[in-house]
Amino acid sequence: MVPVPRIERREALHYMGWHGAALDDALLGQMDRAEQQLTENVRPHLIARRFSLRNGCPDGTEYVPGGSDICELLAECHSVILMAATLGEAADRLIRRSMLQGGSQGFILDAAASAMIEAVCNAWENGLRKHVREENGYLTDRFSPGYGDMPLEDGRKICNILETGKKIGLTVSASNIMLPQKSVTALIGISDKIQKHRPAPCEVCSARGTCALAEGRNHR
Repeated sequence: MVPVPRIERREALHYMGWHGAALDDALLGQMDRAEQQLTENVRPHLIARRFSLRNGCPDGTEYVPGGSDICELLAECHSVILMAATLGEAADRLIRRSMLQGGSQGFILDAAASAMIEAVCNAWENGLRKHVREENGYLTDRFSPGYGDMPLEDGRKICNILETGKKIGLTVSASNIMLPQKSVTALIGISDKIQKHRPAPCEVCSARGTCALAEGRNHR
C-alpha cells in the first residue's frame, strides 16, 4: 500500500475536458468533495520490478514490448522497470454509486480518481528518478499500453509478469480492460545517457497564457 496523494486540481480538470473556462465556486466545491471521498475510502497499491534489457526484452521473460514507439523509447536503455498501480475496488464502487445518483458529481469523482492514480504514479516515479540519479542513471518517460502504437494487450502481459492479481488485486479482462478500472500499467527505461522527455500538458495547452491554474492561482 502507498500513501494517498493530494490531487492536482488541473489534472482532474484535464480529465473533465476543461480548456481554460472560468471556474465557479460550486464546481470547485464538488471537486473538493470528490477528493475528500477518495482520500477517506481509497487505499492505493503499487508494484514495480526492474529488469536488465536483453535484445529489447526484460531479461528472464518472454515479453517483447509491442510497437515501434516503445522500442524507440528504450533504444538507449540498459534496464527497464515494469510497474502497475491501482486505487482498488473502493474507487470503482464510489464512482458507480455516485453515477447512479445522477447529477454531475459522479463525473467529477471519476475525473478526480483518474487524477489520483496519476498522482500515485508520479510520486513513485519522482522517488525512482532520484534513486536512479544517485546511480548516475537517467529515466525515460513513463510509457503505458495504449500510448502511441503500444498495444493495450501489453497491460495484461505486464500484469502477468508482476503477478498483480495475487499481489495488488489488479487483473485485465479479455477485452484489455483493467479491473479495478482506476489502474495503470507502464514501463520506464533506465539509461546511462540523458533522455529526451515529452512536454508537460501545461506546456502545450492553448490556454497556458491565460490559465489561472498554470500561473499558480487556485492550484495546489
